[in-house]
Amino acid sequence: MDRPVMTAEKVRAAVRDAVVMSVQDCSVETAPRSVRIRLYRQSTTAPAPVLLYFHGGGWVAGDLDTHDSFCRIMCEWARCVVVAVDYARPPESRFPAAVEDCYAVTEWVAAQGMTLGLDSHRIAVAGGGSGGGLAAVISQIAHERHGPTIGFQMLLYPLLDCLARTRSRAEFAGRSGLTAEMLSWYLGQYVGEGQSLDHSWLSPAHRASLQGLPKALILTAGCDLLRDEGRAYAHRLKKAGVQVRHTEYPGMDHGFINYPGEHLAARKAILQCAHALAEHFGGGMPPGPTPA
Repeated sequence: MDRPVMTAEKVRAAVRDAVVMSVQDCSVETAPRSVRIRLYRQSTTAPAPVLLYFHGGGWVAGDLDTHDSFCRIMCEWARCVVVAVDYARPPESRFPAAVEDCYAVTEWVAAQGMTLGLDSHRIAVAGGGSGGGLAAVISQIAHERHGPTIGFQMLLYPLLDCLARTRSRAEFAGRSGLTAEMLSWYLGQYVGEGQSLDHSWLSPAHRASLQGLPKALILTAGCDLLRDEGRAYAHRLKKAGVQVRHTEYPGMDHGFINYPGEHLAARKAILQCAHALAEHFGGGMPPGPTPA
């Protein structure tokens, strides 16, 4: 039997299919507005599980580019499709626009994902800071409305309680990464006058019952003013019967995972996220050592 002819073009194509992901910007048409998303996927013919990623930056500062590297790593290492959501940002679009956009894209993935090669039965949500809060909120809304089935929530130093008066809020108010002054400014941009901050879409920690929510990985930073609300939420989820893994990275500031070149802890945290996702989705483990 003759062997297939090998050409430079075929070799190049094979290598690209093996190691290069497809990154595509597109829009989801929802009422009342269109939402831009960025899809990251590896070359595969089988439907892939989906991670919906909601960027941080106090709702105001983040975008698809600021968290692009994290999404690429999760796509490659956890072997999933990542859908990053460019939700409407304040002050141009105030609360609850961001929540509405994130949930609309989640519904779209669940309804239309199979036509795009996505496994809409295996959905996870994730985000850091304000994006972590959005991931928690979307998990709650989906459960409450019997909407898309979300199996896993990955909350990175999340903002969960806009009314928190915790020890960490006082102790690290002036710490780099996120200060109390900056958080107050972000809230002023995001929340309109007269809106109560105890609304569960703003402060998911205020939701009365957490039973039935997706299993969770919660990462907190030891020197972050949001540290204690992350700890408390992990504790409440466990009490509600939700499977939770909470890891705190001592000495780290808010947002540390964005600086893997500076902190070994950031590299460990990224690897932990990828392992947790891969394990949840039932795929093989990503490269590198298993995190402690």
